Amino acid sequence: MAQGVRLQSAGALAFDNGNVLFVGDTKAGVVHAFALPGETLEDQSDYRLGRAQSFEGRTLVQNIDAKIGEMLGVTAEEVVINDMVVHKPTGQIFLSIHKGRGPDAVPFIVTVDHGVLERVDLSIADHSSISIGPINNDETLEFGQSLNNLAITDIDYYDGEIFVAGVSNEEFASKLRRVPFPFTNEVNTSSIEIWHAVHAQFETRAPIITQDIRELDSVPTLIAIYACTPIVRIPLSDLQDGAQVRGTMIGEMGFGNTPIDIVSFTNPMDNSDYMLVTNTNRSAAMISLPAIASADPMPFGEGVGPVFSVAGVEQYPMPMSGTLHLDLIDEQWAVTIRRHPEELGRIDMHTVPIPFFFDRADHVVEMNWADGPDPFGYKGLPPIEYN
Repeated sequence: MAQGVRLQSAGALAFDNGNVLFVGDTKAGVVHAFALPGETLEDQSDYRLGRAQSFEGRTLVQNIDAKIGEMLGVTAEEVVINDMVVHKPTGQIFLSIHKGRGPDAVPFIVTVDHGVLERVDLSIADHSSISIGPINNDETLEFGQSLNNLAITDIDYYDGEIFVAGVSNEEFASKLRRVPFPFTNEVNTSSIEIWHAVHAQFETRAPIITQDIRELDSVPTLIAIYACTPIVRIPLSDLQDGAQVRGTMIGEMGFGNTPIDIVSFTNPMDNSDYMLVTNTNRSAAMISLPAIASADPMPFGEGVGPVFSVAGVEQYPMPMSGTLHLDLIDEQWAVTIRRHPEELGRIDMHTVPIPFFFDRADHVVEMNWADGPDPFGYKGLPPIEYN
């Protein structure tokens, strides 16, 4: 690792527009920036990811938790995959890993290079870091969740800044830190309040779990999904140091659920822009970015009752059960860490084609029979040859 640098934990990951990897270290309350040497980033464009034409993905790493465990000398049960990010210029995939569970877990960064797992040597990278304010206590929530683990829940890079979501020790706990990069000593912190439709109240503690930044009607805007599961829209211009910001709730994804990841893409079927959100306890949902831009605020305030259903901005269910992590590789492919649809306990790294985000091999349909119908001409395609 870079001289004198030691990760205490490895959570949320993000890249800038080049080779800088940001790592959220919740235990230390720090975001690290590692400028990876160009020679360590291998171009993956020659590695076949599947065949999008026939909706056939590829398993890049089968039983990935067990294989990481073998590399680190532990069992699969002692491997925690915290986040995944793709280096867009090369298509190389990076994972933040904990060996072990609990406060003594040991952090690692692992990459997937042409389907092969490798530990990342951070000692050869130029390093800088910024403190976003560690929680520094043993406070837990009602069911034992560590408050410190929520200090950094997501990181996004946009136009020379990183946007760091998480919580603090303060009564107005939900925070969004806006940090110029390269780092100076400047951390602009906003406190975020939202209306929570399921709970029918304003809330200042529940954190943003996953977020994305997009221009909506030419206005740079933070799109945030909270725990249990409001969809919130916040113009970046509102996020000023010391501001108490009330985000605009425009949708609800359904109670009893937690969002995982957001990706944004252009759908080649209609050339329109969409956002896809994966969830723990519900199907993934695709939402039109123009619809997010134009959506009216959901009803809020005194006299408004709880909403126990999917509501607000229109959402299209997508067939992505068992997804643990998701990122885009390019305009045609996404990569997932997912539970195998048939084998209980098996976790794979697998590709799925955009914009439908599903693999035909996961399903049995009439077309699978040798003498079955072939309305799309799939049977005339040659077998896929993988390198």
